[in-house]
Amino acid sequence: MSDFQKFLDQALEHVEITSVEEKTRIEEYDVYAEVRDLIVSARSASNLTQQQLAQRSGVSQANISKIENGNYHPSLTTLKRIADALGKRLVVSFEDTEV
Repeated sequence: MSDFQKFLDQALEHVEITSVEEKTRIEEYDVYAEVRDLIVSARSASNLTQQQLAQRSGVSQANISKIENGNYHPSLTTLKRIADALGKRLVVSFEDTEV
């Protein structure tokens, strides 16, 4: 084995290879997961059940459940209704991505 091959073998021992799919998955930002977590934590902090939040917001309990389970992506109108029912203000902003 040549010295160059030995050098390559040693150098490559410390290299991590990430697939394109894995890199894309890592870099993707899941805004719906963040919204989901915010709704669940705000509802829990307010000691409200999904049914109580549904009654206050006018959003069906089934849709509250779907949002919290990640099976439904709410519109801004729906998010505003939920925020109002929780006594919160809905804030939307664009921020720099983390590198």
